[in-house]
Amino acid sequence: MDFSFFCPACGQKLKTDVEAAGMKFNCPDCGAEVTVPRPDGSPAPQPTVLVPQPGKPGAPQQLVPATPSGPPPVPNAKPSKPNPEGEFTCPVCWLRFDAGDIMHIAVHDSLRGDPLLGEDAQQRFLATRFNNAGQALDARDVPSSEIACPHCRRKLPPSFLGMPHHIISLVGDQSAGKSYYLSVLTKVFPTTLYREFGVVFQDGDPTGNAPINDMRKALFGAQSPAQAKLAKTVFEGAMYERLPRQGRIAALPRPFVFTVSAEGAREQCALIFYDNAGEHFQPGVNIVEQPGAQHVASAAGILYLFDPFNSPEFRRHLLDTKDPQLERPIVDQQDIILSEMRTRIQTIRNLRPGEAIQTPVAFIVGKYDAWPQLLNGKTLREPVHDGRLDLAAVEENSGVIRELLCRLCPPVVANAEALSGKVMFFAASSFGHTPIKIGPGEYVPDPAQLNPAQVEIPLLWILTRICPSLFEANTLHIS
Repeated sequence: MDFSFFCPACGQKLKTDVEAAGMKFNCPDCGAEVTVPRPDGSPAPQPTVLVPQPGKPGAPQQLVPATPSGPPPVPNAKPSKPNPEGEFTCPVCWLRFDAGDIMHIAVHDSLRGDPLLGEDAQQRFLATRFNNAGQALDARDVPSSEIACPHCRRKLPPSFLGMPHHIISLVGDQSAGKSYYLSVLTKVFPTTLYREFGVVFQDGDPTGNAPINDMRKALFGAQSPAQAKLAKTVFEGAMYERLPRQGRIAALPRPFVFTVSAEGAREQCALIFYDNAGEHFQPGVNIVEQPGAQHVASAAGILYLFDPFNSPEFRRHLLDTKDPQLERPIVDQQDIILSEMRTRIQTIRNLRPGEAIQTPVAFIVGKYDAWPQLLNGKTLREPVHDGRLDLAAVEENSGVIRELLCRLCPPVVANAEALSGKVMFFAASSFGHTPIKIGPGEYVPDPAQLNPAQVEIPLLWILTRICPSLFEANTLHIS
């Protein structure tokens, strides 16, 4: 009986006989040496090879233990018909696979010791037996309801097979405020969606979302500025997990999954966010050895958070303010990060030089509380009111902000519009007031003054681009 598995080096789907489990061969696609796993995910047997029986010409070959130097290639291991699109995209490693490739997670406590995840992890297996309820049975006949990616073997979100999943990439340099923005976004977005549109935004994976939930509770439950401080997302720190990806162990950002559904309707989808360290977006990072930001190439929408305090041109026009962030050293590379992101996406997607993507990109100029005076008397319109998203207001506001950016720092506009053919510019403030300095380089909100402004509008715009049916069934009218 044939079964399929993936080359751990290049991700190519391979097919061979179940009897070949434990045998070694060279991947016909990349040439890497591969050991054939068992379909149930249990440890492979001692490697063996097929050899002729001595003195019996024409007799069937026998399986004998492999020599230390390794057996010859398995003759019937062939690449499966390639499907570069696949049916699903893993929200953790961003590699694609089909429904038949999904693995289940063994439940019985004796079934520990996954070949790729280590001795403490429950085994992953390809289901071949099911109970009357349609549940996969592990090797000890215990029903398994949890599934895993066949590439990285990380547990997939509970809603993975029940609705479409869309990656929303949050991109920005160090100190741009991504953690604060994401924490505030997951707080205010559910209120706006339900109050204005009757659309429900819910936690899709309470266990996996624990880090972002803890940050949100710390920020909005703080009694003092010191308590409102969120830890910086560090390169390959607690917000990351080490998992196998294409033949190596890599630090991958934890996905935060939320579901969106129209009240009283069947339309629904899931949104997947990440809180990347800013260093992952900088030039010079080897995207093969450190692929932690490759989700941008699979994203349905990109939120780019621009920090005006890292722009010398913005800073020169803010010198008359008393914002303590003016004391911070300038790290002027935000246009470079946009250019680097474009290069990575073109490489991963194999796009032609200069070819722009069509993924919606919300270019967010953050910390809006510090710079509204730079709009030369122009005011931004309120885009959400009376259960409507006024796209004319969104586009008008975008034009005003783009004009300001073209006047102060045109390279970031040029790089954003070279990245995508669908760019909209937004202003937002996660705090809604001037932050308080509590230590060297530490700027936090005052909980008594916390009043986020326009944080949810960029994501709302992206959501209407990628899931318009969610709103069409309700009261959203787009002008």
